[in-house]
Amino acid sequence: MNQQYVPFLKNVGVQSADFDEARQFINSRIDDREVLPMSAGSDTENILTWQPLDGSTLFGARWSEKVHIQSEPQTTFHAILVLSGCIHCKTTKRDITAGGLLLIAPGQQADLVWEKSTHSVVINLSRQALVDHLGVPCLEMLGKTSTALSPTDKDAQLIRQGIECIAKQHEICDGNLDPFLQKQWQSLLLTHFSDQVTKATRINPTVLPAKIRLATEWIHANIHNPISVCDLLKVTQTSRRSLESCFRSFLNTTPAKYILCHKLKGVRDLLRSDKEISIGDAAFAFGFQHQSHFTRQYQEAFGELPSETVRQQRGTRYL
Repeated sequence: MNQQYVPFLKNVGVQSADFDEARQFINSRIDDREVLPMSAGSDTENILTWQPLDGSTLFGARWSEKVHIQSEPQTTFHAILVLSGCIHCKTTKRDITAGGLLLIAPGQQADLVWEKSTHSVVINLSRQALVDHLGVPCLEMLGKTSTALSPTDKDAQLIRQGIECIAKQHEICDGNLDPFLQKQWQSLLLTHFSDQVTKATRINPTVLPAKIRLATEWIHANIHNPISVCDLLKVTQTSRRSLESCFRSFLNTTPAKYILCHKLKGVRDLLRSDKEISIGDAAFAFGFQHQSHFTRQYQEAFGELPSETVRQQRGTRYL
């Protein structure tokens, strides 16, 4: 890929020197962030392009000036592949140069300085697709460590090659990639990112302390029943403080959140596998008594309403 080339030019979102316009375009599609120019203005325009990949989105970006970009804590994994120039990540205190890749975890803030005329691809990974691909009930269980990959790293090279192919297909199809191709490319990118994503987590059942293994196994065995933290204290014969400390250290969550996440995942799996069951019955099967509370918690966990899960599954079956 030409280092001075901004990919996905068939879908231009912004081509302007107005930084507010660029910020509004970004914030309408990913987590809110501030975009602050750090150098004097010029006649060069900012260019922001995009290519959807099912639930994920790729953005091509070139800033006309040196800019400082800060975000709120992110809700999903974002990655930035530098094509030319340099991006300084303040949180990792690393410079990401041409060919390098930065992966920013959920819960982390993007705090980046883009050098003038830096060209990059920003990858906004679908939260729902990540949950499905990684087999976790929610992304919050994963670690919150941002990762920088050098240009020689195998995963960075594979991701770059994949994006080059997507950019070529974008050109051939005039920016209208077939939905089936979008889904296939998203799946491929998620596969390439999986190793880096899982390296950030300490979830490894083979090294969990005995009382954590006992607690999690008991939760899964009784997932259809009402479960409280007090139940876990009786099962593990440990104190609340000790149990919560271990869950935070080894699973990056609390016992209550772990229970909720797996109950919600159980409901989602049931809705996706049983086309006859109603949302209320599926929720009740996992102990949810209040429909409004369940719906809010489900949407927070998966980024969609239960009714959207049902509609998507029925649409898939129809196709």
